[in-house]
Amino acid sequence: MAGDETSVFSEWLLPAAVCAPVTWVCLVHRFRGQGRLLGTVRSAASALAVVLWTSAMAALASGLLLPHASDIPPAAVGAVAGAGLVPKRRTEQAEHPVMAILTLGHSLLISSLMVRLQADRAEWCARMAAGFGNCWELDVFADRVARHLKSRVDVPGRSPKGKSGLTVMIKERYEEVRAAVQHADTLETEIEKACEDEQRERTREESGRTLRALGEAEHLCAYLLELAHAHGKRSDDKKILELRRQPLYAAAAAPSPH
Repeated sequence: MAGDETSVFSEWLLPAAVCAPVTWVCLVHRFRGQGRLLGTVRSAASALAVVLWTSAMAALASGLLLPHASDIPPAAVGAVAGAGLVPKRRTEQAEHPVMAILTLGHSLLISSLMVRLQADRAEWCARMAAGFGNCWELDVFADRVARHLKSRVDVPGRSPKGKSGLTVMIKERYEEVRAAVQHADTLETEIEKACEDEQRERTREESGRTLRALGEAEHLCAYLLELAHAHGKRSDDKKILELRRQPLYAAAAAPSPH
């Protein structure tokens, strides 16, 4: 009985136990800069599903194959299964049909996780960029976000090329927000003047144009916020929320980020 328990542990449970942390490390490496695995409950659940599935496949492979290949250590099976998450270069050689079938569930879970991470980022950025009273409030917030991002470009481990590239992206995306805000403000001024001169209310078409202009500015601000989500930590989200809640005059004394 003791021998059977030892066999079950070494051939089934040990590979799964080794595979789980290896899988998690590989997931973190694979999705670095693409999303936060623990950003939301849904993304964490998707990441956990990948870990559990990969560990189960490692246990299954070990339990079924090791009796026929006793020279292979069970822990090695778990490590190899977890390391399989690391993206590989595509080759011209086609994948064996059997392997394609065995990895179908894994591929579907990885694809689902990727979609979830992208959706979480889009939802967070859109939520942070929406709800401002006018375009200039949005501009002030974008200005603060740009300053915040630039202050965190110089971090240990980031190459000089990476620093300069990120700085350029921050500046370009902030300038896009400013241009959209100025366009929205110009359009608002023109419509207000036309209504005053003609002593009338705004038409539905004019209201739609102003809403679209503000929506474009919000979209570009969300595009800027993607950099904060991609290059910042989850705890840094509180700082972004704090910047959003600051009164408008708090930014008046500080110089522009460009």
